[in-house]
Amino acid sequence: MLITFTVCCCFPAPIVQAQKPLPKDSGFSGYIELLGAYISSNSQFNTDNKNERTDSLEKSGKRVDNVKPLPLGLIAYTFAELRTQLFLGVLPETVVQGQFRVEAGVRHDLLDGTSLRASAIPITPFEKETWEDPFVVGQNRKETDITSYGFKLAAENIRASGMGLEYRWKQKKIDKEQSGKFLISQPASPLTTDDLDDLKRDSKSHRFSAEYSFELMPRMSLKPILRYTRVDAKGSANSFHALATQLSFSYLGDKWRAFVNGIFKREWYDDTHPVFDKTRRDFNLGMFAILAYKDPFGLKDFRIDWLNGFFVSNSNIDFYESTNYLTALGIAYNF
Repeated sequence: MLITFTVCCCFPAPIVQAQKPLPKDSGFSGYIELLGAYISSNSQFNTDNKNERTDSLEKSGKRVDNVKPLPLGLIAYTFAELRTQLFLGVLPETVVQGQFRVEAGVRHDLLDGTSLRASAIPITPFEKETWEDPFVVGQNRKETDITSYGFKLAAENIRASGMGLEYRWKQKKIDKEQSGKFLISQPASPLTTDDLDDLKRDSKSHRFSAEYSFELMPRMSLKPILRYTRVDAKGSANSFHALATQLSFSYLGDKWRAFVNGIFKREWYDDTHPVFDKTRRDFNLGMFAILAYKDPFGLKDFRIDWLNGFFVSNSNIDFYESTNYLTALGIAYNF
């Protein structure tokens, strides 16, 4: 993917629209969508009741399968003469890349084609809960809430070139942080109170992204994306640098639309993990795809979506390894 990113930047091609243009008339617009999702995960951090208890820290969690509703939506108001839009919800251009964060912000389009966006990120739907102490063995673990908030600044389709830049800052807090408390209470435990400090998960993160969108042929486009992330956690064992590459393909037909993403990510942690006595190194792979059908059964402004995702987290510490699947089918209405 790094090679593809370099090639795409060095050999220009006809540029495609980086995102949907603003409406020509002032007023409200957006979409609502309801999906039925099947999710399968064996992550140790899955807080489903079936995964409350683990008998070993040397393996992934129990495989848990769930079927649940997945609601999405966006409402926006456009000031056409000012080329400015206020919005709240899940942006379609992030959904097609497999990201479901809720944003609230403002977008302004410049005359040269550049689209500027600033938004707050108040909610990340898939990071609501975690374990107070993930390292409890032979007993039920207790849930605690994750509070996260941040903001995003982006310049998209800069000077109508297809190039985009983005910066995201995010803070995450664990309401009841108890990591390592169970192990340190055990007889002859090697952990110290300093080790408990190294396990704290409250963090602040910075993410920088660069992308370039270009047309392969009429209706087909390709977008290489490069991301760098720095996470500064209170515990040095949870602080890390990450580098991710993503390749996004899209096809926009009259009735059918398809989006396919391949994701590769490496994480390098700062310090030795006190529980496992080694410095964590993670290698993550993912595929995410959407197949959409417009105006089904002659219903104007409706759309049927089928989402599929496959994500693998590999680590030199088995406790952090997982394989996760997602498939969802639903219907959307644009207004």
